[in-house]
Amino acid sequence: MGNQIDTQIGSLATVTFGAAFEASSRRAGELSNYLDMTDDLLAEPLKISDGAIRVREVPGVGAAIDADKLQKYRQD
Repeated sequence: MGNQIDTQIGSLATVTFGAAFEASSRRAGELSNYLDMTDDLLAEPLKISDGAIRVREVPGVGAAIDADKLQKYRQD
């Protein structure tokens, strides 16, 4: 699994999808492109610990959006 300039939300979705299947959960992935971004919309940012991003133990992909950041970046 890998991504190309995905946000933390996209990276979190990829982690969750990859963990859902045995064939992909046992393989390495490259999901660190979000580190090059200056900001993101997640209320709880992703963390890489010991070379891994852990699947969140909440419903869905675990992407809680920071309402203030969403308002800041909103374009009408």
